Amino acid sequence: MRALLNLVSDWLRLARSSRARPFLLVTLLVDSGFVFVFLVALQSYLPEQHGGGASLPGYALAAYGAAKLAAQLFGGRLSDWVGPRRGLLAGLALVVFGQGCFFAAAVAPEIALPAAAVYGLGAAVLWPAVYALASTTFAPTERAKLTSAMTLTTGVALAVGLGMGLLLPAGFPYTAAMALALAVVVVALVSAALMRPGAEEQALTGPARAVGGLRDVVRSALKPQRLAFAAVMLLQTSAVGALLAVFRAYGRDVLDLSFREELLLLAPAAVMGGGAVVAGGVLADRVGRGPLLASGFLITGAAVWFLSSITNPGVVVLVAAAGGIGYGLALPSVAATAMDLSHALGRVTLLAWFMAIEGLGHAVGPALGAWVSGIDGTAAVLRVAAVLFAGAAPAAVVLLVSTRLSSRNAAADASGEGQPVLLGLAQDGS
Repeated sequence: MRALLNLVSDWLRLARSSRARPFLLVTLLVDSGFVFVFLVALQSYLPEQHGGGASLPGYALAAYGAAKLAAQLFGGRLSDWVGPRRGLLAGLALVVFGQGCFFAAAVAPEIALPAAAVYGLGAAVLWPAVYALASTTFAPTERAKLTSAMTLTTGVALAVGLGMGLLLPAGFPYTAAMALALAVVVVALVSAALMRPGAEEQALTGPARAVGGLRDVVRSALKPQRLAFAAVMLLQTSAVGALLAVFRAYGRDVLDLSFREELLLLAPAAVMGGGAVVAGGVLADRVGRGPLLASGFLITGAAVWFLSSITNPGVVVLVAAAGGIGYGLALPSVAATAMDLSHALGRVTLLAWFMAIEGLGHAVGPALGAWVSGIDGTAAVLRVAAVLFAGAAPAAVVLLVSTRLSSRNAAADASGEGQPVLLGLAQDGS
């Protein structure tokens, strides 16, 4: 028990530190705005008040993901040259502009698609810059704890975004809802603009300017462990994207619940997942990323598969909680592994490469969810997502094995900084 308390204490110390605070604030503001826009305003207020059809939210998510994918490498390369802080500001400015474009969807609902695309362009620049700054601020044995804190903050943002939908009246005006979301991202932009550039940004920008061409970065990205990790990211983000596209339809068509009832039923899973995120961050920094990725996604896939066929509320709560725990255990290792494997040529561009894979999942997943839902119903989408989650588990095993093999020839691979943490062979980052 004392050892567990010490682990939690270490996590709390890092999460409360002044180093972590700017990353957590940006995560909270940007993600809460994203959730409120794509899971509440576009799925409830827009179709109910201005039309557009039930499939529009899924295609808007797909447009977001496609734009993020198309601009991801450019966004990373931009931050490599101008510095991640400027990249952070540029990304937030694009997010604000995209958020403003959503107002026009009240007149023509299809405008939500290009607005979502602009939103995705902003995310393509924003998030590689955020994680590049984090990778230079935190040691390898701290990164999973940081990413678990950021993931937990995303969970809080999810609760804030959905909670706004829960508290606001059913007929709340769409344009007023978008004004609330716009205010949130404007605060994020102002907060980032007030941040003082630190030594970590100078340390990152200098070497990044000295790297070779994009061909060298691509060659580095095609190494076996990075390819295996790219497969993990693609499978799990596609699964999540498909589930997001039918989030409301699951409660309405499968469980026959109102939006508020659905949120209350799934709340225990969110709470359990949040606790698992803390445990996953601490364990990943101690025992390695690979085992948690494999086991966590396997548990998640099994839970989602069962959720596709059960309607008893008590059983749904238990199974969803198991899925939340599995996903929570795996999630901190995703971003931490991306930082571990992005310390070679063009640091931000390598991070952007992994996020481009994530963007592909964000584009494919919602579109796949909307397509499968239209053909075979919501339950079929859950089964497809379950298969994708389960497929991420063997990909994580390949990542672990390829990293172990690469570590045996560290002299030939100068980018071995993150490997001890991936394998769990060292606890001090040496």
